[in-house]
Amino acid sequence: MRVVTTSAMAALIVLVGCVSYTSSPAAPAPDAAFDAVELSSHPSAEYEKHEVVFKNRMVDEEESSLYRVRYIRFPSYGENGQEDNLVTGRYYESKRPGKKPLVIIVPIPAGHTYPAEKMTAYLKSHSMGEINIFNMRIERDVIDWNGLSASVDEAAFMERLEKSAEREWTTVIDIRRTLDWAETRPEIDAQRIGLMGFSHGGIVAAGVAVQEPRLAATVLVMAGALLHQPMVRCSLGRSEGMRSKALSEFGWTEEELEARIEAEFSYFEPANFPGRVDPSKVLIVEAAKDDCIPESGRQALWETMGRPERILLNYRHKQAFLSMTPLRLLWLRRRIWEFLQRSFDIEPQSVAAL
Repeated sequence: MRVVTTSAMAALIVLVGCVSYTSSPAAPAPDAAFDAVELSSHPSAEYEKHEVVFKNRMVDEEESSLYRVRYIRFPSYGENGQEDNLVTGRYYESKRPGKKPLVIIVPIPAGHTYPAEKMTAYLKSHSMGEINIFNMRIERDVIDWNGLSASVDEAAFMERLEKSAEREWTTVIDIRRTLDWAETRPEIDAQRIGLMGFSHGGIVAAGVAVQEPRLAATVLVMAGALLHQPMVRCSLGRSEGMRSKALSEFGWTEEELEARIEAEFSYFEPANFPGRVDPSKVLIVEAAKDDCIPESGRQALWETMGRPERILLNYRHKQAFLSMTPLRLLWLRRRIWEFLQRSFDIEPQSVAAL
């Protein structure tokens, strides 16, 4: 039997837990100082506010000493592409007295649930009930990849592309309406609401951030701006059928396809609304070798958000998410939680790792 010494085990832990990255603090451009007075909604982003009538049921099997858990659902503002056209998610309501911050977590639409689920679990464990959490569900595609791939002609393709852009924008509005709902909750401190998104969910979250002055913290993980670029170039997503349809059957160039997508998504595109976010309230986490989000899109997001704090992981898109796993000793989860603690002015607590 091979005996592993204490020193060897320690070395193995260090090797496994090591994360290759660079980190830079916020670096706002000197000629682009953020002015909160400028934070007003763009006319295209206006929506009629009304009471958010939500339904909920208790999820008793997930209740703990610190949290009661509710499955929340309410009608979408428009057509969001989800089952029964509903906005849904799990709401983890702190049992501790007093108003607490809220973190809204936006998952990868119709994608891997690991980042959102594990970040939710980490926050529940490490906050000791000092925050409320809404883990949003987006279980169906927002962008109609299958419909775009099956389009019989250019007119059908453009119709589905327009509908996809409308769903994307509706999702942004639905998240803003979640903030409307949060402001009515007696257990939520409306001055301390945070938003977090992963990959495509991070792109959606960025679309919210540039329109929403009520956010006290925004975390964007492996996201980007210039959505038309990853929609065409990403080697990991479901866009290959759409790309093949446009280039092979319609005879478009890649540049023409990107231009058509850019035009349809212009009113959603975060990069079209620079200077509207306080960079001190934003954390951006990127993959330096991202094979889905081009460098130009990542740079545009950083500039749009006012050059906030930035963590650059030296990996490709999917590999970068390993920094959230036990294989990397939950490194990224810890960094995100530390940022939220600072943003919400929560005292650090010593809690065993999840």
